[in-house]
Amino acid sequence: MKAIVNGKPLQPRIFMAVLYDPATGDIAHSHRVLQFDPKQKITKAHVEERAREMAMTHGWDASKLKTLHVDHAKLQKGMRYRVDPKAHRLVEVAVTKPMFPDGPLRLEK
Repeated sequence: MKAIVNGKPLQPRIFMAVLYDPATGDIAHSHRVLQFDPKQKITKAHVEERAREMAMTHGWDASKLKTLHVDHAKLQKGMRYRVDPKAHRLVEVAVTKPMFPDGPLRLEK
């Protein structure tokens, strides 16, 4: 994602955190913060706080979730992830069926 700031293209820095169930590693919520102004100070604590606030607005009990800060650039489009609770890292999850199988929201071919 690029932006135009003062007439110049700017690639923002992306900070990302996932909130996950510490027992299963299932990800309940992920949150990204984009930094367009390099002078603006963004901390991991800020990203985590915003992730928890947003998770609560989606009905999650954020007090029971753990946080993992991840490198957004290493994520693969279309891949599902979970957290290995012992290693504290993301692991890929095999997708056995389409997220949205044929149904009323599909366009007819």
